Amino acid sequence: MNRLGPPGAAIVCLAITLSSFSLQSCTSSGAMRSDTAMAADDKTTEKYETAQKLFAKIDLAEAAYQQARWQEATQLYQVVLLQIPDDPYLWFRLGNSLTQQGDYDNAIRAFETSIQQDARQAKPWFNLSTAHLLSAQLASLKAWQAMDPEDPSRHAAQERLDGVTQLLR
Repeated sequence: MNRLGPPGAAIVCLAITLSSFSLQSCTSSGAMRSDTAMAADDKTTEKYETAQKLFAKIDLAEAAYQQARWQEATQLYQVVLLQIPDDPYLWFRLGNSLTQQGDYDNAIRAFETSIQQDARQAKPWFNLSTAHLLSAQLASLKAWQAMDPEDPSRHAAQERLDGVTQLLR
């Protein structure tokens, strides 16, 4: 069962909160109101505007992701995650964006965080294993390249590199 997908639970909570702000502003009457009521409305308006800006950043991150603008998507997901740190979907997308850039260590951390938020998701588990394999492939390649062609260990490094590469197919 594929449960991972937009929107994440935290985003749904944000949407519900945003809706409640809209409903609160509709219940205001035109009568004279106290300073406390007006201050409350100002805070509600401020929270509403903050939520709107956050939704706009999520939309920008998703657009960058869909258009394979990985660096931009990464930066936007990181900004959004500062405000919604418990959304597994956003961590998953961040991990994918980082993987596409070859930043396997940070991608692994992002996938692990996604899994910590919701371990029942299959895709982050699979992509976590892929990021580990890509990291192993890169390390094996660097080891092979650094070895002297006459080094007897170079054959073992080549076999490891071939084995990891085969697993990624």
